[in-house]
Amino acid sequence: MPIPNLIHPVPIKIQKINRAGTLMDEDAREPIQFAKREATLIVPGQVKWVGQFKLEETRGGVVEGSSGYVLFRQVDLDAANGGVGIELEQNDRFTRIGTRDTDVYVIELTPTGHYPDQGGHTMLKAWFGDRGAQKKGGF
Repeated sequence: MPIPNLIHPVPIKIQKINRAGTLMDEDAREPIQFAKREATLIVPGQVKWVGQFKLEETRGGVVEGSSGYVLFRQVDLDAANGGVGIELEQNDRFTRIGTRDTDVYVIELTPTGHYPDQGGHTMLKAWFGDRGAQKKGGF
């Protein structure tokens, strides 16, 4: 069975979190101040915006938010970084999606496109959101 293709892929700029170089709060298991990031990598992905720069009214005022997902082919992730590959994880950052500068973070990963001859998933859906995002779907 062939490996699935993306529909209208665009370049995605990814900055992986460098957990070893980041000062972490042991109790909260989160970065203190700023997380250290690795060099920016570019991987093609298929984007689905659920909410792009939408405004939401809250008690504290109006909050702007963005959410959605990027669908990656696993072969593209494996070939990234000069053939070393890239393994996405929560809190990795997308700094540019296509032609739009962004500041969104991976909040959930969903392996998909499982084929028996490939031995597992062939695609990875990386749900993203800005820092106000709590869950995937209709934020």
